[in-house]
Amino acid sequence: MSLENVLLIVALIAFVLAAIGWGFKKVDLIAIGLAAWSLSTFIGNLSSLSLPRILVILAFIAFVLASVGWKYKKVGLIGVGLALWVGSLLVGLIT
Repeated sequence: MSLENVLLIVALIAFVLAAIGWGFKKVDLIAIGLAAWSLSTFIGNLSSLSLPRILVILAFIAFVLASVGWKYKKVGLIGVGLALWVGSLLVGLIT
């Protein structure tokens, strides 16, 4: 079992725990699941950096910050991370 598969299992567990309402202090389980999922997409290909990969790394950082409860004014970090991730997919389609 590869590291990518383990991260996807962690993401699934986080999503299931969030779905049943389990929580721990200010930890956002949806953000943890998204962070694990985004990490699984780029962890094996860090040798070459491209714009889409950089955008996914930035999305991962946004998800990690959201998972620990960090906030910046009224900016939703999960939304920022998802926008960066979709942006990486669109840039990947164009290039």
